[in-house]
Amino acid sequence: MSNAPSQTRERLRLLAMILALVIGGLLIAQLWTQPLSQDSLTTAGRGVLFLLLALGLMGTGRLSLVLTAVLCSVSLTDLLSVGHTLHISDPLEVLTLLLCAGLLLTPAHASLPQDNAP
Repeated sequence: MSNAPSQTRERLRLLAMILALVIGGLLIAQLWTQPLSQDSLTTAGRGVLFLLLALGLMGTGRLSLVLTAVLCSVSLTDLLSVGHTLHISDPLEVLTLLLCAGLLLTPAHASLPQDNAP
């Protein structure tokens, strides 16, 4: 029974990894749809960071979850601005932020009941 929470956590982490890969690919692919400027190169640089963080999400460390959540939260302020045009990667970033925050708030290991019998 104690294996089920760890499998669920692992599957959610793999889902976060896939989302980070998709977001990174979409942000880099915007180079072909936008004129080359400092903003488009910055967006592509964020895409590269998402790809690198996806590699970290394949492991078990919490640092990649924190960094992915921070990188996703940067775009959250852009979503709240009035003149922002919505891109397909924006809702994916919000979903990834929620997923990483949920994984960070859940305990890493389920505590087993301890017997205090003498």
